[in-house]
Amino acid sequence: MNLAGLDFEKIPAFSVPMRFFFVAPFFALISALIIGFGGESMWLTRWHPATLAMTHAVVLGIISMIMCGAILQLLPVLAGKSLPHVSLIAMSTLVLMSAGTLSLITAFLAGMFGLNSDLFFSLAGGAFTVGLGGFIAAILWLIRPRTQASFSINTMRLGFISVIVVGVVASLLLADYLFAGQFNITKQLTDSHASWGLIGWISLVIIGVSFQVLPMFHVAPAFPMWSTRYLPGFLFIVLLLHTLLTLVITQVSVTNTAVWQIAQMICVSLLKLGLGVYAVTAMNCLLKRKRKITDTSVSCWFIALSCLLLCCSISLVMSLIISAVPSTEMWLISLGWSPLTLASVFIYGWVMSVIMAMIIKIMPFLAYLHLQRQCGFHMQAFALLPNMHVLLSKPRMQMLMYSHVLSLITLLMTLYNPACYWLLSIAIMLQFGYLFGLMLSVSYRYYAIAKDIDTALLT
Repeated sequence: MNLAGLDFEKIPAFSVPMRFFFVAPFFALISALIIGFGGESMWLTRWHPATLAMTHAVVLGIISMIMCGAILQLLPVLAGKSLPHVSLIAMSTLVLMSAGTLSLITAFLAGMFGLNSDLFFSLAGGAFTVGLGGFIAAILWLIRPRTQASFSINTMRLGFISVIVVGVVASLLLADYLFAGQFNITKQLTDSHASWGLIGWISLVIIGVSFQVLPMFHVAPAFPMWSTRYLPGFLFIVLLLHTLLTLVITQVSVTNTAVWQIAQMICVSLLKLGLGVYAVTAMNCLLKRKRKITDTSVSCWFIALSCLLLCCSISLVMSLIISAVPSTEMWLISLGWSPLTLASVFIYGWVMSVIMAMIIKIMPFLAYLHLQRQCGFHMQAFALLPNMHVLLSKPRMQMLMYSHVLSLITLLMTLYNPACYWLLSIAIMLQFGYLFGLMLSVSYRYYAIAKDIDTALLT
């Protein structure tokens, strides 16, 4: 493990990120229940209320929740700075994000039963504005000085700025809904909302973290300079340009709409190409790692990067075929490769696989790091310091990966045949139920060993 150039003196308490991690399985259970009760119809269109509720439960309740917890722990290490009153900020963010996600899920599901969802949408908007908005503002303030030395921080900064864009677009969509479509922007900006969330917020932060984490945890070579220096900025600028083109086409009267639409399609293709280039570059770095031993986290990374490359490649090919022969669009959709399929594989295959890869490394590493610092220079206490695999064994890591692969397979089955939805619901419950058990196990071992170390320090 390469820890050169990292600062571990300002990391927050072990409980700070773990609170976020523990909440994620709760929202996974909600997602599984939505899938179970939503039935086959929710897989026929992305506009189904249950589909929207489940998507936001996964992206906000699972992925963003774990990312926020990991960010609180990783930023002090990468940037050498910690948020003031970090425990208070973390707890406030956790409570407001949880309340906002629950309100948003309720708002989407209320429509299925003919109930008024205005109040729940308003509550969700307020909770996310104060909770996630305040959290991102605090993080951006912390890392405001730009540095050429830390490409991870610079890339993550773009990801955090993207969250602000996601919030602005979400506010416009909410205003359009609450005021009965007076702004005429809902359909046009929905894709931008999803793009900024999945590519700008989630993918850019993951890319920034990977620049440091892959070499650190897996003794892989550093990413090529061109990829760390230019690729994140390229993705951000193209994403911004695509959004501006969308606004021009939908909100401004233009004489030659076809030209603007072609420019918009070029931006979409460049985004897919950029993400595909990152996937190939990251896989190449992992293949060149010095330690070739079997590692579950590396396997999860390869699954994630393969899914990302698959989504980008198939989507690019589909776009070219449809542009050349428009009549083939329905044929391709009949084969199962619809935009909903690609989005699902992107979220669960790429993003969720990275989440699994990160969490099985972060949990035991943080527990070990805090126990090591607790020992200080007391040799008797050091004798109680466990190996990281005692905190989380390799077989348990592999079991979590297998459960994730099972969920991914059942997702593909459900996308091809919606009648398999109940298998996906059960698979998600099993995966995150097992993850919750691992979190409990690591936490129990950590606090038991910490108590023994305290006892040793007193003798």
